[in-house]
Amino acid sequence: MFESMSFLSLLEKGGIVIFILILCSVISFAVFLERLKAFYGVRAKLLEEVKANVRNLVMAGKTQEAITFCDNFRVKFLFFSTACPLNNVFKAILFSHKKNSEELSEIAMRAVDKEMVGLEKYLGIIGTIGNIALYIGLVGTVIGIMHAFKSMSIESAVGPSVVAGGIAEALINTIAGLIVAIGSVIFYNAFTRQIKRLLVTFEDSAAEIIELIKK
Repeated sequence: MFESMSFLSLLEKGGIVIFILILCSVISFAVFLERLKAFYGVRAKLLEEVKANVRNLVMAGKTQEAITFCDNFRVKFLFFSTACPLNNVFKAILFSHKKNSEELSEIAMRAVDKEMVGLEKYLGIIGTIGNIALYIGLVGTVIGIMHAFKSMSIESAVGPSVVAGGIAEALINTIAGLIVAIGSVIFYNAFTRQIKRLLVTFEDSAAEIIELIKK
């Protein structure tokens, strides 16, 4: 059915639903790239580098230098530079280093929660697309089947060629909906799993710096 069709012909067969799915896929991929830039700043090796630098400065009693390091530290990602969110947690602790351990822990946890919310930014978009893309594809499937039955009712002779257009539309939309949904769900799950791991890492790192400050 599809062998002789070009890519544009397939899109035309899919009707308006296929263009909605293409828009969803573009949005999902754009969010993926934007979040990839943000998550580039929380790689395990980079977090260890940041923590080691701050730890050494704190141990040397150079609190202001540690704050300056956190302010200026950037990592390049393609044509962009991005900050390491752990630096903001360290800055919150260092700015309040004269407070007692309990107060510092509370400040640190608030800072960690804020950075986690920042990392979750836009993830709801690809999560939503992952949930609805399949249903959008199913709408296209139903429309295609309806077109097939309509063709059968119009034509006096019923054969494969009569219903081919409607069946093609149904199948193309089903496949497109599955591809967009699966891709978006993979992106969403990968980022959310990473956030769960980072939460533990950030909390442990904050506790370590607080312990050093209060020695």
